[in-house]
Amino acid sequence: MSPLDPSTNGDSQPDAADSAAPTSPRSGNRLPTGGLLGLFFVALIVGLIVVLQVFAVRRIPDLTEPLLRAAEKRWQENGPASYDLDLEITGAQPGIVHVEVRDGEVTAMTRDGRAPEQRRTWDVWSVPGQFETIERELELAEDPEHEMQAPAGTRLQLRAEFDPQYGYPRQYQRMVFGGGPEIYWQITHFQPQ
Repeated sequence: MSPLDPSTNGDSQPDAADSAAPTSPRSGNRLPTGGLLGLFFVALIVGLIVVLQVFAVRRIPDLTEPLLRAAEKRWQENGPASYDLDLEITGAQPGIVHVEVRDGEVTAMTRDGRAPEQRRTWDVWSVPGQFETIERELELAEDPEHEMQAPAGTRLQLRAEFDPQYGYPRQYQRMVFGGGPEIYWQITHFQPQ
């Protein structure tokens, strides 16, 4: 027997550690309870992020000023003077909107089946009104702390998809990182008249 042999301590008697009671196979490789909880929460957060990416985050292109300008130009060149549209709003003030435009003027508008009393709100959901809203959103995104009184570090991510023929905004989304209302609208029906 060699003095380097771990099974002996140099003599023929077993070492005190060798004669101790055998340990449970689970006790030597066990994570503390806090470690298990930590792993659980990490897995939960990763799972939520995956679910949000797959189901909640709509796959809409990032909004840029050139993309907006090109859409506005398409609308000016190809957009009908008379149209009906329906859109669905989710986020801060959800609702269903119906707009009727004739010769460039909003002639009827309902939100959740009711015509708003203030006529000035009718134009907001016409296509030109949507473009004005999106232009203002670009301004808000440049400095949300001052423009929206948002908490320090707030960042906006704007996304939009425009109709390839007419240019109207088919979908628009404002995602807020750091605090503030998120907005999403989608035109569900557009019919030139």
